[in-house]
Amino acid sequence: MASVFWEEEDDYFKLEPLTDEMVEKAEQDLKVKLPPSYIDILKEQNGGFTNFNSYPIDFPTSWAENHIRVDHIFGIGEKNSILDSEYLIKEWEMPEGLILFNGDGHTWVAFDYRNVDSNPSIVYVDNEDETIIKISNTFDEFLERLYMEEFEPPEEDDDDFLMKHYGKDDFEILLQQDDVEELFYAIIYVSQFERDVEWVSKQFLKLSNHPDDHIRNGIANNVWNTLSYQLDDETIQTFIEIFKNDSDSDVRMYAEMIIEKMNYSYEELKEDLQKDKRVSFAYQDEIYHINQHSNLWHISVFGGETDVDLQSFGTREELLNQATLGGQPLEQVWNKVKIL
Repeated sequence: MASVFWEEEDDYFKLEPLTDEMVEKAEQDLKVKLPPSYIDILKEQNGGFTNFNSYPIDFPTSWAENHIRVDHIFGIGEKNSILDSEYLIKEWEMPEGLILFNGDGHTWVAFDYRNVDSNPSIVYVDNEDETIIKISNTFDEFLERLYMEEFEPPEEDDDDFLMKHYGKDDFEILLQQDDVEELFYAIIYVSQFERDVEWVSKQFLKLSNHPDDHIRNGIANNVWNTLSYQLDDETIQTFIEIFKNDSDSDVRMYAEMIIEKMNYSYEELKEDLQKDKRVSFAYQDEIYHINQHSNLWHISVFGGETDVDLQSFGTREELLNQATLGGQPLEQVWNKVKIL
């Protein structure tokens, strides 16, 4: 099914392969029974872009008159995951009981568990209009109705219009052309895949005062979600000040969310581990994860495609008391880490 449903050439939103243990843990944390068809597609590929991009509706939105954009589905994992729902619902002031599996802040598609703990209907959430509309009775029905909407190319018949991979030159040309729709997707791409973070930050600073709210929200979202731990303190503070003074309340909210990340304390780490949350952070150019699996607590380092367990402990308390980074106790170096 992956070759039919998932867009295999783009790894954005794609997480590590799903296991039964991960499903069981997610259902325990969310206190719901996830739809079997959702689990089935995640076992083919754990989240990502899909070969379908639209879902038919019978009401108009800011996107179109008869469909909504649904070109990705969140999997189960550490970020860009349905496990982010509780946090996102709080930040965007949405009702509890929704589990978000597609969206970007302004609009979402979600499982509606507000009155059930299994067999949820599917709803469309528009935070700008403050509306929640049922669009499907089940996730199975939702999958069956997804389709590919063909978008008309520009008058120049530019074949590059539909490209998904953006190099530096491509991005700078788009910036000069001010192609708002394609710029938005290019912002997502370069924040995830461009290794020259200094170059990315310079381009994003240029766009952080763009007149289009959608672009500024895209910049703020990707600085918070992908870049904040990679930027030097001076640059991140510059972004925070720009976002804090933005005319859009959503952009201002991202400034607060970045500040929360930058001020994440050791006490907050303890609290999150008590809730069995996975914590990811950067330290001295390496990416680390603290999580529980195989009945042990681990500090692991990201090794390219998979995590490598560096230290393992019988309890979270042992980890907090005995774990080290670079030969120093974890607590002593915590003020030098950056939360992902």
